[in-house]
Amino acid sequence: MFAILGEIEFAVLGSPERFDSRRTYTYAEHQVVEDRPHLQWISDGLETITLELLMHASFTDPGAQLAALQAAGDDHQARALVFGSGEHRGYFVLTALGVHSRQLDANGYPIAIFVRVELKEWAIAEELAAAATLIPQTTPLAVAQLAPGSTALIAAQTSPASSLAGVSAVLSSPFPSGPAGPSMQAGDVPISQIVRSAN
Repeated sequence: MFAILGEIEFAVLGSPERFDSRRTYTYAEHQVVEDRPHLQWISDGLETITLELLMHASFTDPGAQLAALQAAGDDHQARALVFGSGEHRGYFVLTALGVHSRQLDANGYPIAIFVRVELKEWAIAEELAAAATLIPQTTPLAVAQLAPGSTALIAAQTSPASSLAGVSAVLSSPFPSGPAGPSMQAGDVPISQIVRSAN
């Protein structure tokens, strides 16, 4: 398998006859009095990929592959593009499909077709990131809160751990059972005293 676009597998002999990728970068040009214009970066453009593939009946069903590509163009859905190496290139929509039939059977069914597929990146990652809730990079050892109108810390154990969103598992876990160590007991250090270092 060379690549897969959603559920559509690109079964080609060897590799594509052509693979083009293009990215653009947008800049605004600001005119300056008595000086050369200044550029300001606006955004990165969407990647466009052009694939030219030879599909032959000896190793795939060209008609079925062509029908799957046409359906992908008709439903206007973004699909993940993953190469056989495991590289996930992103999400893409099919923007153009060209077909050159090189060999047909007596009924007109394709035996060998040359397909040109044009894909455009769908920036779904930004949409997902905007809708996602922020998750801390590390789980805090304990959660503490300030008492209303004061600077004194109230230990997180004053509220049930299940009622606090994002509470560390340390607070909801029972104290360890079994024999205690020679120098420390489970209750020797109050939870309110456990803090994370700034480093």
